[in-house]
Amino acid sequence: MKLSTKVSLLVLLSIVLIIVIMSFSFYTVSKSFYKTQLQEEVEHRLAAHREVVELHTMPETLEHVMIMEKRNQDNIFIIFDANFNVQNSTQQVSKEMIDRYKSWIVSLSKRSHEKTEFVNTMTEHIPHIWSYEPFKINEESAGYLFIDQDTGSFEEARLTLLGITMSMGLITLLFSGMLTIFLSKKITLPVTNARDLTKQIAKGNFDVQLSSKGNDEIADLLRHISTMARQLKEYRDTRQQFLTNISHDIRTPLTYIKGYAALLRDQKVEEGLVHEQATIIHQEAARMENLVNDMFQLMKLEEGKILLNIQEIDIVDFIQEVKKKVTLATEDKKIDILFSYAYPTLLANIDPDQFERALLNLLNNSIRHTT
Repeated sequence: MKLSTKVSLLVLLSIVLIIVIMSFSFYTVSKSFYKTQLQEEVEHRLAAHREVVELHTMPETLEHVMIMEKRNQDNIFIIFDANFNVQNSTQQVSKEMIDRYKSWIVSLSKRSHEKTEFVNTMTEHIPHIWSYEPFKINEESAGYLFIDQDTGSFEEARLTLLGITMSMGLITLLFSGMLTIFLSKKITLPVTNARDLTKQIAKGNFDVQLSSKGNDEIADLLRHISTMARQLKEYRDTRQQFLTNISHDIRTPLTYIKGYAALLRDQKVEEGLVHEQATIIHQEAARMENLVNDMFQLMKLEEGKILLNIQEIDIVDFIQEVKKKVTLATEDKKIDILFSYAYPTLLANIDPDQFERALLNLLNNSIRHTT
């Protein structure tokens, strides 16, 4: 599974979980709030009727209360006397329901201080809210005001609220999905580019260009990959240059060895000259051995950690010896090398091998390019 797909699924599942929790919380809180408001509204209505009835005990007062409650088609309003006989009712109610109302009022008054309860009157039917309020006349219990209100309006509001919550959740999920896909691509695209470019680097193509805009972790990753590619390119170029230099340096002593060995083989020369040329052959062979050893110091050269064998050398004698090694080349091209010095002895702290290599390269290049 691709990284973008994993990121998208993880973010999407997280958003779905958050939406479900928020929607459920919103629905639960709103439902509880509306339910509480409905209960308080019924209780306040009954309390208002009780106050009116207790202040004005005339029959006209009860009739006025009944007229007000008849306007509400979703409820049954009943006035009981102290013995639970029905004095008046907004609707015709069966004796069975009247007995049930009586039992409920007695039971609730004994087990709770509450006067309101949501009751399931029928199976698979919306609950009703039942509430009662006792009233007194001349400080004596005179009866009960009772309401059986259908919560159809509450159920309608609940379903509307549920629909709104689900719609909001779906819309939020849609936009969050689109945003997740966009962000996952935006995040994973640089990583994908970095992956492709690292493949190119692994194949030896170090000339890669990585865009590293921004200051986040991905931009840092791209900058580090660019730095790595640049360092690898420098390493490759340095190694190639080093090997080129070593090859050039090795060819020089081989030329001398071959040349002087040929002289010794094909010519009859003086004993002193034989000794001199044999000495040159030995020195060049030793120098070539040192050059081969230098090839194993490639890493140290890149890091600038080549250890120099510093010695105190007489520069005059040293250059004279180096001059002898190019005698064949100068005689072949009929070139004279003049070496002048003000003092017979000139001491210097140098690495003889490295200095000789540089000096021979300089002389050989000069001889080679002199017409």
